[in-house]
Amino acid sequence: MMMSTGGELYFFIQMLYASTRLSLLKSLGSSFFTDSIFATSKADLTPEAYDAHLRHVSAPDFLSAREQEIADARKAENEAASYAGSNARVTHIGTGHGFNWSPEAEHAVINLGEGTGCSIVIIVS
Repeated sequence: MMMSTGGELYFFIQMLYASTRLSLLKSLGSSFFTDSIFATSKADLTPEAYDAHLRHVSAPDFLSAREQEIADARKAENEAASYAGSNARVTHIGTGHGFNWSPEAEHAVINLGEGTGCSIVIIVS
């Protein structure tokens, strides 16, 4: 029988943990676990320690002056961007652009677009 030293045993435990941790989380359903805490003593598993962990996780990232400058520039660029996204899709029906339709024709086109009813719209100018 071979005896192992404390260092070898500690190394073996670490390797066993590292090789099985993700497999265990996946098999238990990793979406159920919202947090990971690595404790090295019983004191790391107290409610006070968990509160400190939550404060650390929710704290803003510390950025160097240069990194903060870049982040501010990106934020300013995003705020100044004129990208309208889906707001750019507007209808011109009845807004004074395009055709001068009667209210009945406008209503028929709107119903056709919404898929309500079964109708054919013919507009003759």
